[in-house]
Amino acid sequence: MKANILRRALGIISILVLFAALVANQSARAASSSTVVFNVPFDFVAAGKTLPAGEYIVVRSTLSSNDILSLKRIDNNEGVYVLTSTVRANEIQNDAKLVFNHYGDQYFLSEFWTSGEESGRKVIKSEKEKTLARASEKTGAKAERVALVGKQK
Repeated sequence: MKANILRRALGIISILVLFAALVANQSARAASSSTVVFNVPFDFVAAGKTLPAGEYIVVRSTLSSNDILSLKRIDNNEGVYVLTSTVRANEIQNDAKLVFNHYGDQYFLSEFWTSGEESGRKVIKSEKEKTLARASEKTGAKAERVALVGKQK
């Protein structure tokens, strides 16, 4: 009796795992068909790591949490995972874009926006960026915000 219940439970779990894999596969196909590429012309910091200038794609995590973005270089698949929170705009965004905070000679990834939406993702500031922001405020300087528009591929 207990063995039958256990087998049925394992069968149901197997079906659910298979279904989840199929949904994930469909999500990946949909994401790849609407890939947006960002050409970043400068080195920048994301998730505490300095990334070189180049072409990048940003992918929102759909399986575990929308709070995590994957940022990957196109030419070698290097990248980082970035922790984010929701940020809202007053209007729907026309373009997908990456926004950077620029302090002196350093750029920090700050936001990610998707075209057709009025909410985006704000990158959680690193301690290094917080320190630079405080130092800038003391001198009366503000971070320059630089936005790069992505291209549909």
